[in-house]
Amino acid sequence: MMKHFRKKTILFSLTSLLACGLFAAFGMKSANKVRTVEAAQEYTYPRNGESGTIMLVSGGGCFNPEYYSLVLYCFDNNSNNAFSEKYNYRVKDGTDYIRAMIPYQNGASKTWSKFIICRYDKNMNPFTDGWAGVRAQSADLSFSLFTYSQNTIFVTGESEGTLSIGDTRNATYYYGISSNFNGEKPTEKNMYLDLSGFTDWENQNAKFALYFANASYNNESSWGQSNSSGGYYSSFCWKVEGQNNPHLYECIVPSCGAHVWGMVIAVRFDSAAQSPNWDQKWNQTQDLKYDAENQNANMVHISGWDNGYLDTDNIISDESRVDFYGDYFLDTVSCSGSGNSDVTTSEQWNAVKNEYVNHLSKTFQGKVWTTIANKDTEASKIAQAMARYDYIVLYKQYDHEDFINRQDSPNKTEYSNSALIIDKNIMESNEYMILIISLLALSVLSITALVILKKVKHK
Repeated sequence: MMKHFRKKTILFSLTSLLACGLFAAFGMKSANKVRTVEAAQEYTYPRNGESGTIMLVSGGGCFNPEYYSLVLYCFDNNSNNAFSEKYNYRVKDGTDYIRAMIPYQNGASKTWSKFIICRYDKNMNPFTDGWAGVRAQSADLSFSLFTYSQNTIFVTGESEGTLSIGDTRNATYYYGISSNFNGEKPTEKNMYLDLSGFTDWENQNAKFALYFANASYNNESSWGQSNSSGGYYSSFCWKVEGQNNPHLYECIVPSCGAHVWGMVIAVRFDSAAQSPNWDQKWNQTQDLKYDAENQNANMVHISGWDNGYLDTDNIISDESRVDFYGDYFLDTVSCSGSGNSDVTTSEQWNAVKNEYVNHLSKTFQGKVWTTIANKDTEASKIAQAMARYDYIVLYKQYDHEDFINRQDSPNKTEYSNSALIIDKNIMESNEYMILIISLLALSVLSITALVILKKVKHK
């Protein structure tokens, strides 16, 4: 009777141990949270002092580009400081409004509290020469001078090396799109071309490009492929993979320093054209000018052989474009393999590499590189794609190039070198946590049962 009671006690104890293990696993499941890639907050107006924000300086007469450039020096109360690059670009012909960008600090975003407007020697470099190149400067200015609706500050003159500052206003005609390749943290903008409303543009294997110009240029004979003649072509457009519109194309907005393009024209070319040029043009839209109503548009929608419009109803965000690549990666590299079996072919890997290297702007590549991987199906597509990428390249170390350089990413997936290799993403996965804790509980159960039963038997 006593022996039977002991067996029941042992069975109850072991069952309780297993139940505790499973309860702990499900408890961790409820506490587990899906990690997603958060979009960086974007600021529109200079009042915030945020790196990358555009401001206009009126008073270009003090910055004769033959001798001087405009440079911003930004700082705060904690001894942090940085010079901007040199700026000369006037945002509209016939005005002296110079476009400038609030600088980054060593490539990192920063919120500054104060700034100084500098007249800078055009032959010197603010990043290496610093204050040695300053030929005149304003007093210390606070970004709080701007209201939340203003983006322009006035330089009213210069006296004995000091620039006089007037009021701040909103420049109502500052509209357009631009890429910036020359700053401390270069950015590239993508522009999209949607042919779904008039697919005849795709007939005869036609090629497409977008032509960018200042809004004041209206003489086609003066346009060319360089900024000196007023405008600039993109490269030929390519299809956007990883989304549901088979007639969606894109290009990268060309850059000429810190230039803002106020007008865009979509152009259709002979399939034999080797590069965009007016001689092999088949069709083109009318001049599509940016204004207060369409200032956020990044897509040209074709509506006829020679017609189109800047589409304000379909604006593709940076996060959506990066997710398109995530979807394309998951569809192309459909499995990570198991054990020592690498099921990804070199053709598949080269396809996702080509899409990343040749069809993603530097801005988007940076977002992919810093993505936090997450295999959960509720995570973003790019997070899921990077979970698969990290598993293939960093964990299994299959013979595929790390073309994203995830090995050096601050958000790469970390894998343990212990015998039980569990990376932090898998640790956060509900299914694996339940399995691991259950296996541990069963192991303890088995060992305890063997020890106790052996003792009972010997008695």
